[in-house]
Amino acid sequence: MMAQIKVTRRSYVRKDGTVVKGTTYYTKDKGKPGKTSESEKFYHPKVEMHWHNDQSAEVRRANALKAHNGNELATARALQSLVNVTTDAETAKLAKTDADYFFES
Repeated sequence: MMAQIKVTRRSYVRKDGTVVKGTTYYTKDKGKPGKTSESEKFYHPKVEMHWHNDQSAEVRRANALKAHNGNELATARALQSLVNVTTDAETAKLAKTDADYFFES
């Protein structure tokens, strides 16, 4: 279960004169602003594509397309999401070219 924190909102007056009373409520702790929790940092693809950057373009694209049952749009979107999260420049470059290949076809 997520940790609950107590939040206290101060009362204030809106532009139209409405007074909003102060209140206290509990909400889940979302951590510090701008900090992603460790459990959410790793990319978890929905489909295992068996895509590796050491394979040839034909093999990479065939594996990715087969994993998505021939759906080219789903394959392109999955490869684009890989581009968005990877920190390896070579992987990003190859995944981008493969994604563009499926977006254009």
